[in-house]
Amino acid sequence: MLDDLGQMFAWLTAALVRPASGLYGELDLRPGDRDPAAGLPARYAGQDRPELTGTTHVRDLHRDLRELGFLLAPPDATTFTTATWLSVMEFQRYASLSDAATEREPRSTSLVDAVTPEASLFRVGAASAFPAQGPFRVLVDDEIVEVTATSADAGLTVTRGVEGTAAAAHERGAGVELIRWSDRLVPVHAHFYERYTDPVTGVVNAWTRFVLRRWKDRRRRCPVVVEAWELREGRPDRLHTIPGGGRAGNVWGAREITSTAPRVFVRDLTRTWERPSREPVAPAHPELDVSGDYRVLGDYAGPRAWPEFGHTWRPEGEMLPEHLLPSPEPGGPGPTLAQLVQAGDRAVLGTYLVVRAVSEVEAIGYFDSLNAYDRGFVSLGPCHWTAGLATGPAPASAVDEGELWGFVAYLKATDRYAFAQAFGRFGLDVATEWGQSGAELFNPSQRKYTGRPAVPREGGGAQALGRVEEYNLFRDWHWFYRLQMAGRTVDGLRRAMWDMARIRVRDVGETPWDGPAGPPTWTVPDAGGPRPARIKDVITSERGMAIVHRWHIRAPANMVSAGPATEPPETRRVGRAGPVLRAAYDAAVKEDQGLFDGTPDTWGDAAEQALVGQLRAQGGASVEYVHEWPRQVSKNRGFTLAYELLPDRGEGRALDLARNSFQLDASGLPPEP
Repeated sequence: MLDDLGQMFAWLTAALVRPASGLYGELDLRPGDRDPAAGLPARYAGQDRPELTGTTHVRDLHRDLRELGFLLAPPDATTFTTATWLSVMEFQRYASLSDAATEREPRSTSLVDAVTPEASLFRVGAASAFPAQGPFRVLVDDEIVEVTATSADAGLTVTRGVEGTAAAAHERGAGVELIRWSDRLVPVHAHFYERYTDPVTGVVNAWTRFVLRRWKDRRRRCPVVVEAWELREGRPDRLHTIPGGGRAGNVWGAREITSTAPRVFVRDLTRTWERPSREPVAPAHPELDVSGDYRVLGDYAGPRAWPEFGHTWRPEGEMLPEHLLPSPEPGGPGPTLAQLVQAGDRAVLGTYLVVRAVSEVEAIGYFDSLNAYDRGFVSLGPCHWTAGLATGPAPASAVDEGELWGFVAYLKATDRYAFAQAFGRFGLDVATEWGQSGAELFNPSQRKYTGRPAVPREGGGAQALGRVEEYNLFRDWHWFYRLQMAGRTVDGLRRAMWDMARIRVRDVGETPWDGPAGPPTWTVPDAGGPRPARIKDVITSERGMAIVHRWHIRAPANMVSAGPATEPPETRRVGRAGPVLRAAYDAAVKEDQGLFDGTPDTWGDAAEQALVGQLRAQGGASVEYVHEWPRQVSKNRGFTLAYELLPDRGEGRALDLARNSFQLDASGLPPEP
């Protein structure tokens, strides 16, 4: 109690006067700072300080961050790099939460008595060094021992010679320490006067130093620990050994694990996410959340989460209608597939089936199925929106805008709470706001919404990210886990994905078949009178629109493209049917001109089949999957969608191929840009 009062008084003094910590010369360390070196003066707080010699503020910062469990930055570096900046931001994020962790005291202990190779009971000097209950593993000399039970008198009941080590005799006084870093941690509540409440800028400002000092003094540690485990019969068996020795018990960077064999799990000691009641992924380790594994693709590498390898929550993470569609009751689930079929609303059911079929190609049908191993950094959602495409693998290479931030901007505009839960509370924002229609994010030549992420800037404002070394933070395992858990647990995030997927289908369908610079190929009747034909007038079946939707995600310019260079600049950027779509039409006409006499509103089922057949012939495996859906659904993905409820039209419950069978559910969508 007295300690709490002292902390509150210290916090109040800091709030009224200025936070003081005694760390790093009370200087605001930031990117570009350095300790003095041969021929180079010290640089702190963005200014050269030649009068400061022999100082080690940056090196001390790196050592402190690693002591607290933040391992993105190297231990003894004397320059404040981008990795340092990212590591400081991670500290600020975790220090702002209402939960933290404390390292056990003492950190290790020793044997009170010598033991023989046959002994099954070890007596140790301090039981407080270990969890109150087993199982957990400890290292005694070179032997790994599993503790199955503990007693009040510091006795450990053990299983000998675990993980291939041999049972051996151990002398009195032999050291006994926990194998797992996370076993050394105990969750604690962080009171308001212990938290970091300033913006997450990555600058070691006065409040960062103040809170960091508290963490050091009170043995606070990062409360979320990422671990890589070797599997045995599909279950976590032992921590993975990393190159150069050591165990992968506190993983941060995407390339810290260079083997594709281990599975990555997370031990989260916080209450950050509102978890549903569910069976643990690994019954022997109920404390673990599954995350994914490591994959390499050319010059890029990082995490991956695929359901067939046990990386996703089933069925909680599946893109079922009850998880994706709006709920009829506030806070409740959306309709089930059975309810959609029974309701008979063709637009809602058909739109869901189109989105779901394509999601099984893009996100393998799961909200928590993510990729972070290619040049898109990280991708998620039913359209697998990417964070942005790297122009090259070098750290300083530029990154193009990404569709993920168009979605996040929409989420922020429509559900502030869900945005805060998934992104805002971790100090991440968008550089461009959605507004009323997303017009500022809209690329009219390809009919998609793109943007950039932004982080707060020290002193005010925001900094948009633009380089590979900055975007790489989304490959790191902690951000990968956050995005997974948002997909698993943030209801508003998932409902917004339904909107954003439908916006894409709408915008592509509303794209004119021809550009505005010349006369239209066809005009079709509409409620307001005849108008130029659009893509939705040419491709009108569920199956056809699903293929167009999937293809537009993979290669937008194939489905929607800008005009030729000969067209006036003011109209060139206006999107129109792309080259692949036009080629499919031309090929279908060449095969049977008679099917396409008249305007698109007069074409029949045979014309639709011919168009879809041409797209199928050009599309490759992913288009074939959508065309045949759900015939090719893999059983090892654990889907629970009741496919047997879908209407059977003689083609194995496939998407409807009949002309005019697709009707878009556009309810609740924002206006077109």
